[in-house]
Amino acid sequence: GSSWGSNRSDASTSVDTSGPLPIVKLSFGGTDEAIVNLFGGCVTSYKHCGVEWLAVRPDAKLDGSKPISGGLPHCFPQFGPGVIQQHGFARNLMWKLLEEPSENGVCVIELTDNEDTRKMWPFSFRAEYRVELMEDRLKTTLLISNPVKATSSEPSAKEFFFTAALHSYYGVGNVGACKIVGKLMGSEKLDKTEDPPKTSKATTDTIQISKFTEEIYKDVLPGQVALQDPSKGELEIISSGGWKDVVVWNPFGDEKMGADSFVCVESAALEPVTLIPGACWDATLELVPKQKQ
Repeated sequence: GSSWGSNRSDASTSVDTSGPLPIVKLSFGGTDEAIVNLFGGCVTSYKHCGVEWLAVRPDAKLDGSKPISGGLPHCFPQFGPGVIQQHGFARNLMWKLLEEPSENGVCVIELTDNEDTRKMWPFSFRAEYRVELMEDRLKTTLLISNPVKATSSEPSAKEFFFTAALHSYYGVGNVGACKIVGKLMGSEKLDKTEDPPKTSKATTDTIQISKFTEEIYKDVLPGQVALQDPSKGELEIISSGGWKDVVVWNPFGDEKMGADSFVCVESAALEPVTLIPGACWDATLELVPKQKQ
């Protein structure tokens, strides 16, 4: 496979086209690495001092036949079910690598509208995703913009609204032994395992998984949630900018999905965001591992 990159002594970015889908490899300091799949714009690995903090499900497909079930998948321009395909189309398309800014442990990719996306969702848009491998963390920033000129008379020259999330899969030793801790108490909580979904106020700052779980905590971000795993330490999940809500999902007991070895703690914007022509929105996720000594 072809490869390019520019190296400083401590950080590098390179492209690997030897597999079924092109990936971008980021490395830092000889100990840390991350992998970004151009298909879906999905980060599928983040290793800090050799320890993997993300999870890819055992039933995931990495050949482009379906969205990647694992890592940090994009939900855009729709979270969950709705008028277009589940979780939108961003996780199901090839993103384009922007070669110039992609160096020294940084990868910048973009997704723009085309004929196929406009059939599903009739708007002009641009999504840019910057993934940066740093000394103590992995930082990702998603920028969504409405590129239409305000004076344009094009039929697609209009505002649009969207919902979005990173459907983050974090790797754990045993999900039942882990705790998810944040400033959740008193927030509006939606339990989607109930039919109809049940709304209540969260009564604790700590979540433990002991059954099939799908819960939304509204307006608890920007802020920080910690995933505490007795087998490997703590991961600080710091969400800022446009991320507003936390979604916790785990198909507890589902061996085929590998439910024991991951938990989804998703950073989301579930209240529709409106972008008028020329406007943009951005949201940042930082993962800071505190390894068990």
